[in-house]
Amino acid sequence: MRKDQRSYYRIDVIMPCSYRILTLQQAEETLLPSSPDSKYIEEYFMENLSQLDEQINEVISHINQKSSLLATALTAMNSKINFVLQTIDEKQLARAIPQRLVNLSGGGIAIDVVEKVQLTDKVDLLIKPLQNESPILVRCDIVKITPLTNGSGGSSIALSYQSLSEDDRRKLVYFIQAKEIEFAQKNRDQDLTQQS
Repeated sequence: MRKDQRSYYRIDVIMPCSYRILTLQQAEETLLPSSPDSKYIEEYFMENLSQLDEQINEVISHINQKSSLLATALTAMNSKINFVLQTIDEKQLARAIPQRLVNLSGGGIAIDVVEKVQLTDKVDLLIKPLQNESPILVRCDIVKITPLTNGSGGSSIALSYQSLSEDDRRKLVYFIQAKEIEFAQKNRDQDLTQQS
């Protein structure tokens, strides 16, 4: 853990986090509401899933050119997943946000992405720091892009929240403080184990 320039502790943690990269023009055309309700967040997330579904169907059609049996199996699995997604409620949907390693603070976040990004792009984040609270949907500015050295062609992007509500900032700070206590407890337990 380290303290950054904005006086917020930053921690590396795995948490539910989904993102959408927007060009500056897309961001200007698609404004986020100042306090999105759960219905808006659900529709936003489902839109992400439908885009992913289109990509999956496109890949399956390419696979079909080589192996119709494999394409049929993948289509059946995709249909089953779509059916399950249609039957889940909002709380279950929030649990379906993918887990991702992030570097988190009350003022910003850093994540790894595979897409090509520019400093002028914006990133809409859907994160769920607290299990029993609604997820946070926030637009972010990209403040730094660092190419990853693992050969994936991706980047680590540092983001700052554009206009995080006080309630959402409270959720983040509470989550970070809880993680700090958890890390301190683990370190103390390790020290006690090594001393005995």
